[in-house]
Formats: sequence, structure tokens, C-alpha cells
Amino acid sequence: MQRLIGAHTSTAGGLQNALYEGKRLGCTAVQIFTSSPRQWKPSSVTPEQIEKLQHARAETGIQCVVSHAAYLINLASPDPDTRRKSYEAYLAELQRCAALGIRYAVVHMGSHPDFEAGIQLLIENLRNLLAEMPDGVCIAMETMAGQGSALCYRFEHFTRILDALPDERLTLCADSCHLFAAGYDLRTPETYHTVWEEFDRHIGLPRLQVWHLNDSKKPLGSRVDRHEHIGEGELGLGAFERILSDPRFAALPMLIETPDEKRFAEDLEKLWGLARD
Repeated sequence: MQRLIGAHTSTAGGLQNALYEGKRLGCTAVQIFTSSPRQWKPSSVTPEQIEKLQHARAETGIQCVVSHAAYLINLASPDPDTRRKSYEAYLAELQRCAALGIRYAVVHMGSHPDFEAGIQLLIENLRNLLAEMPDGVCIAMETMAGQGSALCYRFEHFTRILDALPDERLTLCADSCHLFAAGYDLRTPETYHTVWEEFDRHIGLPRLQVWHLNDSKKPLGSRVDRHEHIGEGELGLGAFERILSDPRFAALPMLIETPDEKRFAEDLEKLWGLARD
């Protein structure tokens, strides 16, 4: 079985260029933005873009492409206009992914100063998205660090969503930095086992379909989202060794979003080394 290890690569000059850059870096999977991550305006993909991406997949051998939705999206926003624009932007993301043959569209879970109100707004928007989204794509809800009034930094928050919406198209993307910042310790065999026991109890391990592998600049439970290069932060190489050697995750795409793209090759080399051990 081919391991799916890669990075969030640039689409400058065309979506297909992210795959060629991934190939140069030694990736077997990549994450991309299918449109500008800092603009609201929903866009659609052209037949030419679809064809070029398919050609790049064939040329590079990189079949696993994951998308990351725009950072602006807040499906739980207390502001109705922001909520509407967020909904439209993420629905457009899901539609682009379906057209491009991308299965997972990772999305940040948003924030609201009132947790109960926010989680209900989030559930409502997710329910509507599930009713309207095209076939062949899944919502990949990212585990958050808990910064500010962010939702979904505890596994129990996802339980609320999944109890209300038991739909198999709702999947999770686990971010190692975010988990750690939220208080989930992946550094020792004992705490690592406890984290996944809790995840399985609240969410169910089959829901986890994508990994973001990032070390953390900030300590355990800080609820501050600051990525660090692999093995150079508070998590350390041992945590990544445990994740990469865990047979439950062996088939999942594992993607870095470390701070400096110039060091992607170095970070990926570390991960590939751990995967082969």
C-alpha cells in the first residue's frame, strides 16, 4: 500500500501546478486551494482546469488531492450576512471539488461568542449543505485549537453535530497541532492511546479521513494555533512517529502545513523516514 504523505502546495499559475510541485517534493498526496482562500466570491472551475488537473494526476502519479476551503468561512457566525456568504462559499467549494474529482473539502468549524447558539447555527448550515451538495464529495470538519471563541476544539463538540446529523459524508480532518493546543497529548504511548480511545467514543475512528501533520509552537492546552516544523516544536518527533506507525491511519492522506514552504522538503523527509521505520 502506498503511503499518502504530502503538503499544501501552491496553485500559482494553475491548479495543476500544485501537483507538479508536490511531485518535485516527493509527495504522494497534496492539499490545495481550489480558489483564493481570502476572497468571498464563489467561482466555478472550467473544463480546461479539470482537464489540466487530470493530466497532472496522470503525469505525476499523485491521485490523492484534498482541498482546503477559504479561511474566511464561518458557518456559525453571529452575523447573518457573514453566515450567508460562508454558506455560499463553502457550497461552491464542494461543487468545485465534485467537478475536479476531489473527495474531501477541509473546512474550519467557525466561531461564536455563545457556544450553544454557535453550535446550533453550525448544525443548521451543515444540514442544509448536506441536502444541497453534489455527490462524490465529503465535508471534512477540522479539529480546531480552541483559539478565541472557536468551536469544535473538543471531541464532544463533534458529538453534538453527529448526533444531530448522522450522515457518512460528515468526516473529520485531525490537525496534530490543533489537537495538542486543545489539550490532547500525543507525546507518550499512554496519553496517545487515551486520546484515540476518547475520539472513538465521542466520534468514531472511521470518521477520521484526513490528517494535517504540524508541530506546535505553543504548549499543551494553550488553545493557541501556531504551527512549527516537524520535530521542532512541543510535540516532538515521537508524536509523529506514533501517528505514522498507527495502522488505523496508514491509508489516510497526511499533509503538512508547516510555516516555511522552503522547508517543506525537509519536513517531508522526516515524515517519510518515520513512515519507513
